[in-house]
Amino acid sequence: MMKTRLTLWFLWWIHWLPLRGIAALAAILGFIAAKSRGARTTRINIHACFPELSPPEKDTLVRRHLTALIQSVLELGILWWSPAQRIQRLVRFKNVHHAQDSDRPIICLSLHTVGLEMQGALIGMHFRGVGFFTPHKDPLIDEKLRASRDRLGDVLMLERKKGLRPLVRAIRDGRLLFFLPDMDFGERDSHFVPFFGIPAATVPTLPWLVRQTEARVIPCACHRLPHHQGYEVEFFAPWDDFPSADLEQDLRRMNQFIEEQARRYPEEYYWSHKRFRTRPHPDEPYFYRWPQDLG
Repeated sequence: MMKTRLTLWFLWWIHWLPLRGIAALAAILGFIAAKSRGARTTRINIHACFPELSPPEKDTLVRRHLTALIQSVLELGILWWSPAQRIQRLVRFKNVHHAQDSDRPIICLSLHTVGLEMQGALIGMHFRGVGFFTPHKDPLIDEKLRASRDRLGDVLMLERKKGLRPLVRAIRDGRLLFFLPDMDFGERDSHFVPFFGIPAATVPTLPWLVRQTEARVIPCACHRLPHHQGYEVEFFAPWDDFPSADLEQDLRRMNQFIEEQARRYPEEYYWSHKRFRTRPHPDEPYFYRWPQDLG
């Protein structure tokens, strides 16, 4: 508990700094993190997904990702304590008309990036939202996460363990769902669909939700702006022909969009997640074992 309180105090102090100052601190911590064994999941993912890169280029991408990830953690204090006006200055929309002009419920297909919390905050300020969450194991951190979402907008947060029915009702009621399917949820109900050329356990939840709610899928992604200006949330044209009669093709399209966005800003994608943990064949070796050639 004391460790958590010290962490919260540190984040409170950090939130007074400009983004440039936070980025400088993150660069130091990212350099240290890249040298640690704790970076092994990130390193394995990047080596597997970018075989075309040279070893030094892969090492650079590992360091840049960990720096970006640490910076996003340090920026949590901005979401928790800064006034909404500062957040609106730091995060901006691009092509938001795709979401504003819809005459149907909206599901925003997105991906896990370091700007995820900033992206969710801005969407919550401008739309009645709904999202899934799993309570944080630390009650103090969980309390801060819930409080920040409540103070910044009208976002209904539903616990994942309660299932999809409350989510369907919220979407039908006009709440925008911010949906991120790029996680390994295990073998149950999953289809193995290529992601960076590697079969990845992919849940068919998005096509099912669209059929249940008649929602329109609008892809969106968040990336950092240059020169420490903040973040941009970019919306893309709606997928009016989604879902199709071919579930496998729909899931491929979903993963392809996520991969395209991850390749645009590779250091910002969430490589620290064990995306390829579940394998299609039980006799396959554990994907995240530590290969000798990674040092």
